[in-house]
Amino acid sequence: LEKVAKELKVSKHVLSQYLNEKLQKSFSTFINELRIQKAQELLLSKENYTIESIGYDSGFNSKSTFFSAFKKVTGQTPSEYRKN
Repeated sequence: LEKVAKELKVSKHVLSQYLNEKLQKSFSTFINELRIQKAQELLLSKENYTIESIGYDSGFNSKSTFFSAFKKVTGQTPSEYRKN
């Protein structure tokens, strides 16, 4: 939050308030959704990459966090998404 706010030249409070009020989501939810979008692109374009490596390349620190976040956002596991 601090790094993004600094890049945007706004306070952490202003950024957090904007996300909460305008987008109806927390900063961590916002970032995870961006990471999932990146993972979706990689799942389709990097067929030779393992799903676990795609999770790490998308910014997740563990396989379990990646899988649970992916399923929460898309309603599918990364494997299901890749197959479909």
